[in-house]
Amino acid sequence: MKNIKINNKILLFSCFIIFYAVFNLYFKQNVGNDTSISEWLINYNGGFTRRGLGGEINIFISNIFDISLRSAIFYLQSFLHIIFIVFLYFYLKNLYLNIFQIFALFSPLFLIYPVAELEALGRKEILLLISFIVSVHLTNKKFSAKLFNYQILITFPILCLIWEQVVLFAPFYVVLIVYKNNLKTFKSSLKYSFFIFAPSIITFLLIFNNPLSMEGHKMMCEFLQIEFNERCYMSAVLLVKNTIYFDTLHIHTSAKFFPHYFRYLLVFIIGFGFLHLSLVTNHFTNKENFISAHFKPIYLFFLLYLPVVPLFIFGLDWGRWINIMYSLSIILYFYLLKNSHITNLYVARSKLLKKILEKKIILFFIFYLFAFYWNPKTVITGDIATNSLYKIVYNSSKKIFNFGGIRIFQDNPVIKFHKKYIE
Repeated sequence: MKNIKINNKILLFSCFIIFYAVFNLYFKQNVGNDTSISEWLINYNGGFTRRGLGGEINIFISNIFDISLRSAIFYLQSFLHIIFIVFLYFYLKNLYLNIFQIFALFSPLFLIYPVAELEALGRKEILLLISFIVSVHLTNKKFSAKLFNYQILITFPILCLIWEQVVLFAPFYVVLIVYKNNLKTFKSSLKYSFFIFAPSIITFLLIFNNPLSMEGHKMMCEFLQIEFNERCYMSAVLLVKNTIYFDTLHIHTSAKFFPHYFRYLLVFIIGFGFLHLSLVTNHFTNKENFISAHFKPIYLFFLLYLPVVPLFIFGLDWGRWINIMYSLSIILYFYLLKNSHITNLYVARSKLLKKILEKKIILFFIFYLFAFYWNPKTVITGDIATNSLYKIVYNSSKKIFNFGGIRIFQDNPVIKFHKKYIE
């Protein structure tokens, strides 16, 4: 099977994601128990605190445009999602991909995940994804290495002030730093990386050493109540309940190996499967820098996953961590591919695989099941969601047309089946 140009496909899918992201963010803005709103309420009016800059930005938008705080959050969230999808589209639009790469691009752990799992929509990691795709764009030869380096040096500390956990994903940027600056040794790679991330390290240490007091938290909550009639809940409460000091291991008491940990092992194996298959059969095209000289592509990616492990140990939002980790990985993969830093070999050795590839109907069915039929829930204890694409359209249609669901002919076996297994 020949490689396929993905222009039209990725454009259509990008428009789909943008529409349903903004649509659902609009309906989420007035939900009283949604974490994606509560985490944007955290601010500095009780004193310096981790994640406070995001709230300050929304308060500024609210005041300058004279709109409610929740409206400000909605506009900011929508803008950020649109920006990310647009930047990603323009980076990917001219690629020719083989079938493994197409499956990897449309993995349920990537673009469709936030609109399929609404609890993950509008979260602060969208800023990390925007920062990374901008960095990838700046690796283009028409941009100087100095501009690329200073962009990370300046923006990454700002990301830390909004969501300090971005530091665990810094190694993905290091790969770009090594390639853009053509760093040939471990010493030079370490030196450049330390210089670029020095402000971020200082910022993180300030956050780590200046936790918000209970009195400060109370003042912050009172400010929200008085100025915006908003209460502290969800993430705003967990700000002081779950600290930054690795003291949340107890949250795993509700999780067990079967089915919870085993389920996410399968999510990782299957969701990352086509990306890893694309990596394992290929190698770096030259040995000109430290990374390409000392690693195979598949080993490099598994090394990049390791710093993220603390999130899985001390947090419950495994679906989000998987989504972020996969998003950065697939963007990095396409960066390496687009710039010919890795080979692009694809050989269908299996006779069964060759037959499947020849049968377009069977191939499409498998593709639909993989890409659009399932997705992990936000927290580790949540079951696997099914009928993802269908539910995105169906649930949104219920909001648009203001109906409660398919309820015509209540006793019809088809309707009973739909209510029990599809909805």
